[in-house]
This record gives sequence, structure tokens and C-alpha cells, in this order.
Amino acid sequence: MMMSDDNMSITERLTHVAARANAMSETVNAQMGVINAAMESAETKFDNYIGGARAELSHILLSNNQQMEPNDNGTAIKGFNTISLQQFEVTKEATIYAAPANDTDHTNRGVAQDFRNNVFNGYVNGAFNIVRIKWKRNSSDHPARLDNNWNTRYQQGALSSACYIKLISGSVGGSMQPIKEYGNGWKLMGYRQKADNTAKPFYAPHSKLALSDSALAEGEALICLFGTVSGYVDFEKVGWGVYPEFAKPSDISIATSQLSAQG
Repeated sequence: MMMSDDNMSITERLTHVAARANAMSETVNAQMGVINAAMESAETKFDNYIGGARAELSHILLSNNQQMEPNDNGTAIKGFNTISLQQFEVTKEATIYAAPANDTDHTNRGVAQDFRNNVFNGYVNGAFNIVRIKWKRNSSDHPARLDNNWNTRYQQGALSSACYIKLISGSVGGSMQPIKEYGNGWKLMGYRQKADNTAKPFYAPHSKLALSDSALAEGEALICLFGTVSGYVDFEKVGWGVYPEFAKPSDISIATSQLSAQG
């Protein structure tokens, strides 16, 4: 038979109240633990989402001329900058098309086949050139480099830069480092950064691809698909390729003219 509070002594009543209070406190503490765990889990998921969302942007080309078309007199690559060089020569060696059978070897030195044999022999989603670059540094101590869009100020945030390169002589350096080695001297070089912290300042390196490490040094290399895209590219799984880019003003004017003609 349960004893009512009326039949309890003062001591028993206080003991009973204390027991109820302890039970209630334990229940509250247990619920607080559940709530705190849920909040911590939510915060972790949110932080991971923000970090991932800022890092895994669509891979849109931020640089110009990833196809690497030389200028008319072979002294530059259109859309690219050089600095601290005394000499710079560019030769279009080969053009790689969708199917290997359509590739063009412009100098008859077998560069297209060399690339296909050692780097990639499958379908290509956009034609691009393999160019031969020869350089000689000037006497300045400033790092010599081949860049293509740092000075446009678009290299901020999560980004990836890469190229396929075959060094023939001399040396290369800079922020881009070897990612994967292929046959016959070809390699994938790349640099990438995530925006993985909401308080972390964005940084973009000046020298992606540095040419030679000492003044007056010379070098030669085959190179293709040099460019920078938004987001964090998984070089190890997907490699590097031809990326879509934002429409250029010239594209818009041409499209407008075509629409006007059709109208």
C-alpha cells in the first residue's frame, strides 16, 4: 500500500522531495546532453557543408586560351604573360582533336603521337595545341615565369591550375608541383587550393610555372592545357582536361550579329 504524503513525517517528505528533484535533475541533464550533442552534430555538418560548398565550385575556366594558340610571330602565347625573360620562342608542334585519327602534327616531329602514346589516347572534348617553348632568363633575380591570368585578379578563392609538360632541358618550378608521372618525360603539374575555412583569407600565387631557377639560364619544354579553373579539381582521379569558360565579349557580339541577321 502506497503511503500518501499526509502520512509521512517531515523527514520522509523532505527525502521524497529530494528524490523527485534528483530524478528531475537527471532527466533535465540527460535532455541537455541530447540537445548539446545534436547542436554539435549540426554545427559540424554546417561547417563541413560551408567548407565543401566553397571549395567544390563548378570548374569554370578562369584563364584565357587554354588551347594555347601562339601569336603570329611565335614570340608569345595569346593571353599569357611572361616576366624576367630575355628570350621566349613558341612553336605549335601539334593539335590534339576529339579522335586520335584527326590529330595534326605540324612539325612532323611526332609530338602528337608521343602525347597519345604516353599521356592520353582517348576522346578529347575540345581541340587543343601542344606547343614547344624555348626561353632564356634575363639577369634579374626576380623569378621568371609563364603565367596567364594572375594580373586579371580572377584568381581568388577555391581554384586549381595545371598543365601537361615535358621538360626537354633546363628546369621549371613555382607553385605548381608534379602530380603524376607519365612515360617519356611527360608529367601533370598542378596547384590547387580549397576555401576550407570561413576565416581564411583567399590567396593566389604569382608564380604558377617558374622558368629556370637562376639568371641567364635557358630551357625548353613541350606544354599543353595550361590554365586555371574555379574549384578544387581531383587531379588524382579525373586528371586534367579542357574546361568550359564564360562567354567573352567577342562571343556575345558575334551571337548578337547572327541573331540580327536571322531576324
